[in-house]
Amino acid sequence: MKNIITALIFTAALSLIGCTKGGTLTRPESNQYTIMSTASSKQLVPAIDTTSTGTFTGFYDDRLNILTFTISWSDLWRAGKDTITAVNFYGPASTTENGALVRSLPFVSNNSQASVNLGLAGLNGFKESEKKNLLAGAYYFTINTKKYPNGIIRGQLTATKP
Repeated sequence: MKNIITALIFTAALSLIGCTKGGTLTRPESNQYTIMSTASSKQLVPAIDTTSTGTFTGFYDDRLNILTFTISWSDLWRAGKDTITAVNFYGPASTTENGALVRSLPFVSNNSQASVNLGLAGLNGFKESEKKNLLAGAYYFTINTKKYPNGIIRGQLTATKP
C-alpha cells in the first residue's frame, strides 16, 4: 500500500511540474509563407457570368514543401445541381492568361456553398522550379465542376512572408 501511495504522490508531482502557463503560439523557424486568393467566375479566361465566389487561405513551408489550405466557396450554382470534381492549380500565368495544369486534386462535393481543408506534400508537392512560380504569384487555382470542367471560379495565388 505504501508503494501505491508513493507512486500516486510521484505521479501527481510530475503532473504539476509538467503543467505550464499558456503562451503565444509561434511558428518554428523556417521559410513559411501565407498563400491567399479571392476567386470569382469573372477571373476565368474567358470569364463566365455567374455570381460564384471563393477564397483560398493557406500556409506554404518552402523547406518542407508542404502547402496546407482551406478553400471556401459560395453560390457555385443557383439553378440546377452541379458537382465539384476537382481543385486544380495552373501556371505560370498572369491574371489575364491561362497557364498549364500543375496539380489536380480530385475532390467531390454537391454543396453550392461550403469549405474544405486540403494540402499538397510529398510526391504531390511542388518541384523546385514550381516553388519559384508559386511564391512569385504566377499560379492560380480553379474549382472545377461537371458543368464547368475548365473551372467555375478562378483565383490568382499570392504569397507573403509573415
